[in-house]
Amino acid sequence: MRKLIIVATTLVPSVALAGGYAIPNEDARDLALGQAAVADQTDAGAVILNPAALAGPEGLGLSGSLELLRNDTDWSDPSLGNSSLVAKTNTPPAGAISFGQHLGNGMAYGVGVGMSVAGGGSLIWPNGWQGQDYIQSVEQKVYLIGAGAAFQPLPYVKVGATFLRYQAEEELHQELNYLDHEGDAGLALSGGASTFGVGIEVRVPQIPLTLAASYKHSANLGLAGHAHFEGVPAQLSPMIHDQSVTEALKIPNVLDLGAAYAIDRHLKVMFDYTFERWTVYPEDRFVGSDGFTVVVPRDYHNAHIFRFGVEWAHPRFLPALTLRAGIIRSLSNQPTETVSPSLTDGNSTAPSIGLGFDFLRSLRLDVGYQHAFFDDVTASGTEALPGTYKTHVDIFSIGLNWRTDLLGCHHHDPQ
Repeated sequence: MRKLIIVATTLVPSVALAGGYAIPNEDARDLALGQAAVADQTDAGAVILNPAALAGPEGLGLSGSLELLRNDTDWSDPSLGNSSLVAKTNTPPAGAISFGQHLGNGMAYGVGVGMSVAGGGSLIWPNGWQGQDYIQSVEQKVYLIGAGAAFQPLPYVKVGATFLRYQAEEELHQELNYLDHEGDAGLALSGGASTFGVGIEVRVPQIPLTLAASYKHSANLGLAGHAHFEGVPAQLSPMIHDQSVTEALKIPNVLDLGAAYAIDRHLKVMFDYTFERWTVYPEDRFVGSDGFTVVVPRDYHNAHIFRFGVEWAHPRFLPALTLRAGIIRSLSNQPTETVSPSLTDGNSTAPSIGLGFDFLRSLRLDVGYQHAFFDDVTASGTEALPGTYKTHVDIFSIGLNWRTDLLGCHHHDPQ
């Protein structure tokens, strides 16, 4: 009976946004390069990754990508058995529009608006699985809308800033064990918050090297919604009943430090270090309308992510074709005492490949694919569901990028 009382009084607090739910940039070029191109943004999508790069490109630009994402997780325990997530493919989109002009004397400006899905995921466990009283399903989406501007005061320096709006929606279900039958407990919440981002890009004179930094400030998303219970026995209805509920969902500070070096006109290598400050997420705090507060420890660790990418185009053989590859090593393990089947994040390695093809001088098709191998995670302690999680994630993205200088003023590009 202890498990029933714990589940009922905590109001199904099993969702969390953490490293495992942070979705890679949907932009197909960035995906193929392992998102290492912070110092080499080339289109309107820069408004999301590094707004400083909005300054420089001339005229009107449009970019859009559609990502296909599938998370496969297997759970097993020697005494409890094994289970696997129900297969589901998610399709987060991304799009952006920008406009820029050169002003002469090495100066330029740019503005842009874009959107992407910054985080979320679908975790659907089979009906009747061994951990159903911990979690049955999670559906979560965290949308990111950015509006930014950039200025190039000198030929080698660009600075930019963005207004960022996060908007989230999530729905969770778990099964409550009433001894003689099971009953569904569902929770649906939505809400958002605003914050800001800044970026800088510096090209080193006389050396084909570009350095860049981009920072997104943290945000606390105020979520509000409703809890719904089905199949509750009459004698338990005073304790377990429908009610409104609120939660503060944390988005961490994110810092990117990048470099891009052109070995020659056709070969470029890129590196990026990403720091995600997940210590801002110590707990989930759910507040029900009946006046009680429930705190669920999370105690996430900060994430350190190392990215490397390479981009190559043959000067004579099909010059319209650009080949790309990247690799990521993410150190983002979470405490095993608080690991949950609602989130099985861990250290991971993710190689990626892709290509770009210029149909016209102003129109490019990009394709990217990434496969992430997560280190095995084994739960420990008395509160977590025992077992080991084996996870891998496949991501495919296809996108179009179009730019015209029709509305530009045709100043000479100092780059």
